[in-house]
Amino acid sequence: MNQHKNRVKNKRGFTLIEIMIVLGIIGLIFSFVGVNIMDNLKESRKKGAKIQIASFQQALQAYYLALNMYPHTSQGLEALVKKPSAGKVPENYPSSGFLGKKEIPKDPFGNPYRYECENYQDYTISSDGPDGEQGTDDDVRSE
Repeated sequence: MNQHKNRVKNKRGFTLIEIMIVLGIIGLIFSFVGVNIMDNLKESRKKGAKIQIASFQQALQAYYLALNMYPHTSQGLEALVKKPSAGKVPENYPSSGFLGKKEIPKDPFGNPYRYECENYQDYTISSDGPDGEQGTDDDVRSE
């Protein structure tokens, strides 16, 4: 019987402090991993915005070749999916549009893309980036 009591005494569990130390170490590891994952997620979304902007640029090039002008700022990117009703309205606008979609998608951050073209010739397309604010360092712009 004494042998059984000695075995039970030798099989102590972990103390609360030991468990807290292990949990603290695990928390530190996850915090480093979480920061890296969030940074990679932002970068992949920015790359997605660049790819989408390149797609808009191709559609705008087709628009220009067919109509000899780019859409005006007031017409926006919507001119790629439906015939504009303001500004210079093109006569021979195709019924299928130029983007192959029914609506302009939002950027990977859930915001609308910005399109500017005042002279029907030079345009810029941009996404406000992860912070959703225009004119900051994380914006994605057409080149």
